[in-house]
Amino acid sequence: MNNIIYNKSNAIAHIKLNRPEVLNAFNEAMLHELKAALEDAEKDAAIKLVLVSGEGRAFSAGVDLKATDASGFQKGGSFMEVGMEVGNLFTQLSKVTIAQVHGYCFTGALEMMLFFDMAFCTEDTQFGDTHTKWAVMPRWGMSQRLARRVGLNKAKELTFRAMRIKGIEAERIGLVNRAFKSEVLEAEVQKIIDEILGNSFEAIAAIKKLYNQGYETTLKEGLLIEYNADTDLQSTSENLSDFQNKKFQ
Repeated sequence: MNNIIYNKSNAIAHIKLNRPEVLNAFNEAMLHELKAALEDAEKDAAIKLVLVSGEGRAFSAGVDLKATDASGFQKGGSFMEVGMEVGNLFTQLSKVTIAQVHGYCFTGALEMMLFFDMAFCTEDTQFGDTHTKWAVMPRWGMSQRLARRVGLNKAKELTFRAMRIKGIEAERIGLVNRAFKSEVLEAEVQKIIDEILGNSFEAIAAIKKLYNQGYETTLKEGLLIEYNADTDLQSTSENLSDFQNKKFQ
């Protein structure tokens, strides 16, 4: 892989976007490599969490505008299609997905970030949606996911103004989970990962599915999905037994 760095260790698949000379802007080759890495992580039973970060000065500046022309942004364009495939993989992945964001996260990268279960950034990370600046249509879900994340009016303002906001503001409006000082971002994200990996992955995968399925329906339908779900997790008895033995010894 030439456009990403892909490593697996200690139940974590770490994907690092690796085109630092163009602020990790997406080209079609990078998207294909992302797709291959996600497919590999999903098949690997030892992997419980996928972490994505960026090499160099940025998470990603978005789509590489020098790597495609106007046709690439149209419906059915190969560039947009493979991006949708990557997005579908992220949203359907049974693993926990975390975006560790720094520097810049614009447009296509922001759309991509919205696929993740969680996103953490530095306080000075710059976020922005520039679809209206370049007169291109969103194809990876920005018009739907951004509004659900930050509210309809705020999403419209971000897009219509092509405005930039910093990480602290991104946390305030709910665009990311937390914004940290740049010097502690990696350490803080690792603490969060350790907490997640200390819990039952079997339960996390099952509950993640409930969250995702229910979020796409009404509350009434979502409650039925939860009630009717198969909740016979193999680790339940073992975990409860461990707790009871420690408690009553």
